[in-house]
Amino acid sequence: MNTFVDNIQYSKKNFKSKELSRTDFDSCTFTNCDFSDLHISNSEFLDCEFIACNFSNTRLKECSFKQVYFEDSKLIGVKFNEIDPFLLQMKFSNCQLDFSSFYQLKIQYFHFDNCQMIGVDFTESDAQYCVFHKTNLKEAIFEETNLENANFTTAENFVIDMDKNRVTNAFFSRENVLNLLQKYKLNVE
Repeated sequence: MNTFVDNIQYSKKNFKSKELSRTDFDSCTFTNCDFSDLHISNSEFLDCEFIACNFSNTRLKECSFKQVYFEDSKLIGVKFNEIDPFLLQMKFSNCQLDFSSFYQLKIQYFHFDNCQMIGVDFTESDAQYCVFHKTNLKEAIFEETNLENANFTTAENFVIDMDKNRVTNAFFSRENVLNLLQKYKLNVE
């Protein structure tokens, strides 16, 4: 049976070098907490906020994230594809998610606002209706990704091969639409 934690505010708590398992957090706020290198398993986060937290290289095995918000947080190298996809819903604002993976994960309606996502793997993920507002997607991997209705209007540095991804009704600005043609090595003036 899981431990249940409800409506607790954590500040500057160091979870580092520990294992966290079978704990359900409901309506909790974590501010300036360190989860780096932590192994979290079989836990649930429902309606939680993480502000200025460090999740670098954190393992999230069979965890649930339902209506979770990350702000000003570092989530480098996180394998989101290992979490429980049931009712998954997350929003990220001003976060660093470099080298993280959403491989084969259903991330419909996720919002990435002003995030850095260098080298993030979206291979075979379902990213319909995702919003990448002012987000740096340099070297992000889009391979067999469903990007239908996704919004890249203000996204930066992405390269998407339209032959290998589904982009029907996706939104792009005039300035960044050339990123869709990069593989053709065109000279556009």
